[in-house]
Amino acid sequence: MKSLTKRKTIALLCSGIFIISIAQLVAHFSLINDFVKGAALGVGIGVLVIALISGNFKTQTKSSN
Repeated sequence: MKSLTKRKTIALLCSGIFIISIAQLVAHFSLINDFVKGAALGVGIGVLVIALISGNFKTQTKSSN
């Protein structure tokens, strides 16, 4: 799988957390089907896993030649 840039990795992490939090808020304040709640949580967790597996967390250092 192709490695993601650091910026895209952070964006995916934020989106996954946002999806999970929105699913929890909607489930708390309204009646939704368990399937919909589980699907939203699954998508959020899936986005987080993709970000963690294919993300680039290495810091770039300048070489002093």
